[in-house]
Amino acid sequence: MKRILTAIVALPIVLYTVWSPIPFFFVALAAVAAILALNEFYGLASKVACKPFVVIGILSCLMLIACFVFELPEWIIAVLAATLIVLLAAALSLANEMASSLASISSTMFGAVYVGLPCALLVGVRMIGDTSDTHHLASKLLTLFFALVMMTDTGAYYTGRAIGRHKLAPRVSPGKTVEGAIGGFAAALATGPLCRLIFFPELPLLDSVILGGAVSVLGQTGDLAESMLKRGSAVKDSSNLLPGHGGMLDRLDSILVAAPAIYFYSRYFILHR
Repeated sequence: MKRILTAIVALPIVLYTVWSPIPFFFVALAAVAAILALNEFYGLASKVACKPFVVIGILSCLMLIACFVFELPEWIIAVLAATLIVLLAAALSLANEMASSLASISSTMFGAVYVGLPCALLVGVRMIGDTSDTHHLASKLLTLFFALVMMTDTGAYYTGRAIGRHKLAPRVSPGKTVEGAIGGFAAALATGPLCRLIFFPELPLLDSVILGGAVSVLGQTGDLAESMLKRGSAVKDSSNLLPGHGGMLDRLDSILVAAPAIYFYSRYFILHR
């Protein structure tokens, strides 16, 4: 019940920020979600003897988002390079902890890329303006994306419960099955054309199917990857922030890995219109 109530509260908020004429509501939501998820990731890292530089990682994450707010994606490399330099300087200042410096720098940098960059890419999609023949393009793309992620998760869950027999990755996530993964993939393939029919007629039919399949595969990979990180840290959830859902990182696991697909497709879509 808590899981359902949390979803009922969160979904309208997300949709409002996606469809609002003011894109900065979504930017703020993405930034808050990224900070919470990144802090949870660093909490997982700390359980396996890493000592991430949390403040540096969060600042790097916010700077990556800022690159897309100001429509300067080419600055991503500069931000990551600056983050690495600052991390090296920070590690040098703690010479008495040299044994953990490699793990600290690596976990901090990985967290910024794993959590911060995908959230920044979604902000990049939200900042897209309307084209001459496509109104609310950013809102349509993000709604399509979130629908694909959600229906993959839903399809996998219910198919797995109904007919799941063969374990997909028993050491990583014992509850997931091959049948469930196929069900989630099929649900995404159907969701793409359905979204096209309901609110995105400009989207080519073939693109809707291919995008559905890509987001589903990437999203399920992200789900398994985060399960691996949690299992390696010997925890069930990244936190108890969201009742019935675990932590913010648990909610973003599929989104983080699938985000590049919708970002690069948005550029392809604009280029070929």
